[in-house]
Amino acid sequence: MSDNDDRPSAEELARRLEYSARLASVGKLASSAAHEMNQPLNVIRMAAFNLRRAVEKGTLETESALAKFDRIDTQISRAARLVGGMKSFSPTSKDTPTTIDPCQGIGTALELMAKRFTAADVHLESSFSEDEVVVNTSPSLFQEVVVHLVDNAIEAYGEAPHRDPLAANEEEPPRWIKVSGTVVDGKFVLTVEDAAGGLAPGLVDRALLPFVTSAEDGSHAGLGLSVCNSYAEAMAGDLALQGTELGTLVSLSLPLAEQPI
Repeated sequence: MSDNDDRPSAEELARRLEYSARLASVGKLASSAAHEMNQPLNVIRMAAFNLRRAVEKGTLETESALAKFDRIDTQISRAARLVGGMKSFSPTSKDTPTTIDPCQGIGTALELMAKRFTAADVHLESSFSEDEVVVNTSPSLFQEVVVHLVDNAIEAYGEAPHRDPLAANEEEPPRWIKVSGTVVDGKFVLTVEDAAGGLAPGLVDRALLPFVTSAEDGSHAGLGLSVCNSYAEAMAGDLALQGTELGTLVSLSLPLAEQPI
């Protein structure tokens, strides 16, 4: 028997690579998501503590109590939204297409990644269509694409710079990421733009292929954009990449759904 018989098929290798990319996304999100989850939990804990103290002292006022209950409800809704966003990254999550609000999905993904922006010293600018927008796609695939694209843009900046508080006039290159969701020619278009310098001309045309990366130290396998490209195809969408004056702009186009949510 040839040793080649023990090698995985191309399909099996692709499946393993996508699974590895999903686990990598979960790992990067874990710390940021835990930080974001702590915020609503702390608000709920403080509101509950104040309510208990007011009851024990006999100073509970109806208006004040109702306001605290409203605050608790708001934070519970936020926590549920964050948990729902994380569940989409579970290896057992279903990829069944359904009608979703893509702007809401992007917002949840960005909320989960808030700590990533802070740690990388990258400023987020986001804008979304004010019109009602719906697409028919897999919620898990869509949110994974959002996280991959945004994380790829964050990684393009490298380590956060050390800022000398005494050097007030020291000029730093811009570190921002612009995320937008708009409707263009009957399609929903997600764009992620950075100012990280862009890819070398030889890499732009190959950036969506597996194992293509600008990292020369082996720290990145070059799977993020290729996985996004395969997910875009699975969602009947198109992924495109282009260089800008300051960096790179990646866009995902998805057909609009005919039926509202």
